Amino acid sequence: MVLHKISFRNLIRFLTLLFVVAGFVLGTPPNYVQLDDVNLGAFETWGHVFGCDRLGRDNFSLFSYGALATVMLCVPAKALTLLFASCLSFLSYVKEGRFSIFFESLSSVFLSLPSLLVALIIIGVFPETKLTVIFAIVLSDWAMNYESLQAKIREVSDSGYVSAAYAMGGKSNQIFLLHFLPALRILIEYLFLTGIPSVIMTTALFSYLGLDTGFFDWGPGLGEQISFSKDYFEKTPVSVVFPILGIVCLVYSFGRSEN
Repeated sequence: MVLHKISFRNLIRFLTLLFVVAGFVLGTPPNYVQLDDVNLGAFETWGHVFGCDRLGRDNFSLFSYGALATVMLCVPAKALTLLFASCLSFLSYVKEGRFSIFFESLSSVFLSLPSLLVALIIIGVFPETKLTVIFAIVLSDWAMNYESLQAKIREVSDSGYVSAAYAMGGKSNQIFLLHFLPALRILIEYLFLTGIPSVIMTTALFSYLGLDTGFFDWGPGLGEQISFSKDYFEKTPVSVVFPILGIVCLVYSFGRSEN
């Protein structure tokens, strides 16, 4: 019998998923407030195994719903960021000249600014909506992805088959779709998987500052849970420790897989 090696990262992924599912099945709705269970400690009752926060909300449910809401926001946001950067890369290649110069100059400006500062400025300028959060993530992260794609495009441009395609009368848009896009696919997958942890941290910060980062009425995000309970750590330590562990586990789970 062949035993398959289970990496520590895969174990964390499995346990995180297990806790999220268990919270949905066993926990109460995260917005359910029960004043009789305020600051309930862990393992004091089977109804709330991990206790309740200072509003009587179940810590287990808050963790599960908050973690799922984070993933449901971060994955689409990162996908939209890469789609936006890929479209700009396509236009820069097909429409050489003004388009290319403009996008390169714009990306240089965004790269010179801290991404978190860009996101916070957008959050402060635009109305506080869920779409604004996604918009802030896209604009704060697109420049790095754009420059990575441009570096790969310049590498492929020097290849012989691209020169041969031009010599045979191929158009820029056709060559990009037939030769550049397959070469960029692996890079896009890499940028997607390795970029989600930073989006998770940005989302957690937004939530900590009080911004609504969930698309459904699923209670506070992981960052907001930390902010809400940090002053009552001595009474309900699980209410602070759980969301911190949730952020750490999500970031680690979406990191690069071990070889």
